[in-house]
Amino acid sequence: MLTGDILRFSARRAPNRTALIQGDERVSYGALWDDSLRIANAIGALGIGKGETVAVISGNRPEYVAIHFGNAMCGAMLVNLMPAYAPEELAAILQQTRSRLIIVEAPYQDKIAAIRDRLPDLKHVVVIGEPGQDGWLAFDRFTADQPARRPDIALNPDDTFAMTFTGGTTGLPKGAKVSHAARFVSAYTTAIEHEVREADTVGMLTPLYHAMGSCVWLPTVVLVGATIVLPPRWDPDLMVEETARHGINTVLMVPVQLRELLDDAHFDGGALATLNNVACGGATMPVDLVAEIAEKMPWARFTNHYGQSETGPVTLFKHNHPRDKAGTIGRPALGVELELLDADGAPVPVGEPGEIVVGGPFLMSGYYNNPEETELYFRSGDRRGWTGDLGQMDEDGFITLVGRSKDMIVSGGINIYPREIEIALEAHDAVAECTVFGVPDEKWGEALTALVVRRGGREIDEAALTAHCETQLARFKRPKFIRFVNHIPKTAAGKVQKPKLRDAFLKELEKTRGAMA
Repeated sequence: MLTGDILRFSARRAPNRTALIQGDERVSYGALWDDSLRIANAIGALGIGKGETVAVISGNRPEYVAIHFGNAMCGAMLVNLMPAYAPEELAAILQQTRSRLIIVEAPYQDKIAAIRDRLPDLKHVVVIGEPGQDGWLAFDRFTADQPARRPDIALNPDDTFAMTFTGGTTGLPKGAKVSHAARFVSAYTTAIEHEVREADTVGMLTPLYHAMGSCVWLPTVVLVGATIVLPPRWDPDLMVEETARHGINTVLMVPVQLRELLDDAHFDGGALATLNNVACGGATMPVDLVAEIAEKMPWARFTNHYGQSETGPVTLFKHNHPRDKAGTIGRPALGVELELLDADGAPVPVGEPGEIVVGGPFLMSGYYNNPEETELYFRSGDRRGWTGDLGQMDEDGFITLVGRSKDMIVSGGINIYPREIEIALEAHDAVAECTVFGVPDEKWGEALTALVVRRGGREIDEAALTAHCETQLARFKRPKFIRFVNHIPKTAAGKVQKPKLRDAFLKELEKTRGAMA
């Protein structure tokens, strides 16, 4: 199935059903289909087609949804850009992808203006809102005279329709190319595993520029023909209001959003009474958060999924799984081939850490213009993806993440996996969240460092937390440094950028040592 068919079939089945809600605006499936066709023809009228790229930078808006499906029907590859990117990051990606057209929401157009003279391939800028530069075109005018007719373009399910850039937690972002077929498989799997139905009203809380939003959650909800509520921004109080106003019953969010929603300052059980299907993804799910949602929203089904931009959903911890497995990422999703392998490609025994290697039609096609990284990802030669994530499988088939292969800490010649230490720290009731990484150490090679956020109103110091670790961890796994911080910076998808935190900590440590010298 082609990406455009996902919308076409739902529009044909129920053209008058509400597809999108933002504020007071409502868009039916029939109107969304027509809007997408006009966008497809508008892009085609610029001479842009198969094998070329179109970039978009915007918040969650009805126009973004129409661009997603319209671009897929004209055959170009959609480059989804994060609004938080600095101009330098945007320039690097746009130079790499050689996009001839960018569609930008008005608040972000200054970033494009700042780098415009460094983008010789960029010929057209379309602005959602009022253009701020001469020669730039308003989105409404861009599509106004185009027919609501499907372009006569031969497309194949294996063609790339979009690329999403990895979070960049291990280096520069890489564009993961996604085929029509791959994301249809992921959407179908997600609909089944997350139990999304046509009658649902779904809160689209994850950003559409991220794979979890545009390439997993959006096509899933459109595939089943449900109604999408698009809050203009993430705000827990706004989320509560929108749930009460529209009867939202299903959401997908990242753990940091769920934690904010459940915070006593924002939580309103009455206003959230319709919310009975809560899904999480994009980052590791703390055990205490699983317990907290069970306590505060006992009426809701909760599912956590693990996946990547390169894969879509890979494993799921579901509401009917044993609570003592809450620290895991669950079991493989439907249709996912998964093994834990050592560096030589051999399966590891139960309970031993190995890299998560997956196979199936949901995998990306490769990284855009990056054959070296593509070969590394598919290095076994059988089109299985080496995720870079390390996991341990128990005797019941549940998998626990223990870190990334590049995050592994080697101290005293022993491999230590950060997630194991993080789980131990999170077990203390005064710890809201934490992250663990290694820093250079003259004696041991690397020393464990923990950044810890105290739970609101709780008092705990380094000595008390060290004493807690003594009851939880072997001596060589205990953090040498524990620092308390007000928050742990994350990407928009909720992932901790450990290399940046490590660099900042080392600078602070060096400054402290210099002052003491």
